[in-house]
Amino acid sequence: MSHHTMLYRPAAGWLPALSVWIFSTVVHAAPAVAPPVPANAGPPDAGGLFSEAFFLKLGFSFMIGLAMGFALKVAFKIALLVMGLILLALFLLQYHGVIDVDWSGFEVHYDTWIDWLGAHAGVFFGFVGDNLTSAASFLAGLALGFKY
Repeated sequence: MSHHTMLYRPAAGWLPALSVWIFSTVVHAAPAVAPPVPANAGPPDAGGLFSEAFFLKLGFSFMIGLAMGFALKVAFKIALLVMGLILLALFLLQYHGVIDVDWSGFEVHYDTWIDWLGAHAGVFFGFVGDNLTSAASFLAGLALGFKY
């Protein structure tokens, strides 16, 4: 063996020892201690936040938004279910050769309907903003109605 090889071997033995020493020093210097948890602590109670008094303080605009959001969520679910079943029936009938569906025609009607819906949604939100006392409260209720 050459002289350079002998000098290199002891240095290679230092690296693992040094890394073990650094790791053990860091682990002992900052031990992970969990904060104490009370014995009776459970999940936070949302019932206190969403009480009857809470909703009454938000006002009429919020309640209208909440009702409309919930109704729209249910209506969208029913509409999507019906549309899905109709499309599934069309796919099956086309697959079995009973009918021939022009899907590009559907795309044109879909684009037209989406444009109409976007225009009327803008008019609706303009009406809501002009006629309700708090449009922000209405939108908060609408969002909460969609969520729950």
